Amino acid sequence: MSVTLILLPLALAAAAAAGGVGAIGAAVTAKGTDGAGSRPAIRVRTRMKDSTLLADALTNLGATAIDASRSRVTAEIDGVSLTMTLTEDSVWEAHVEGLDGRDVTVASATGLLQQLDTEYAAMVQQAVAAKIRARAAGSGFELVSETREADDTVTMVLNVRAGA
Repeated sequence: MSVTLILLPLALAAAAAAGGVGAIGAAVTAKGTDGAGSRPAIRVRTRMKDSTLLADALTNLGATAIDASRSRVTAEIDGVSLTMTLTEDSVWEAHVEGLDGRDVTVASATGLLQQLDTEYAAMVQQAVAAKIRARAAGSGFELVSETREADDTVTMVLNVRAGA
């Protein structure tokens, strides 16, 4: 069995939640079958946009056979094949299919995508922190301190330089 997940950008998921879908609706906004009628299809909110960071996040999760282009990412992870395709509406659609006869459930596919989303968020945080470090001085700021918490939250303190 396989599962298809449609990953909504956070802004769209927030709008769906505000529209009365409820707390669970913010995470899963639709449940049913895909166009073929044979695979469960659900919609999950996500912050994923960049296929390069997505491939890096998959690498960090231990995925293999990763192939990434701007609009398609494929990988094998934990006994499943993951294919993510960017639709014309700029929404990622993730298809998870079991390898070697392994069954995929909506719960296991959603769990995998939640892990991927968490790792992707960490990759985005690292990229943003690197940009801040690189651009601070040229933008009139001085990086005074940087700390990393147990949950990997990064806190940076910047001072405006005199004359900036």
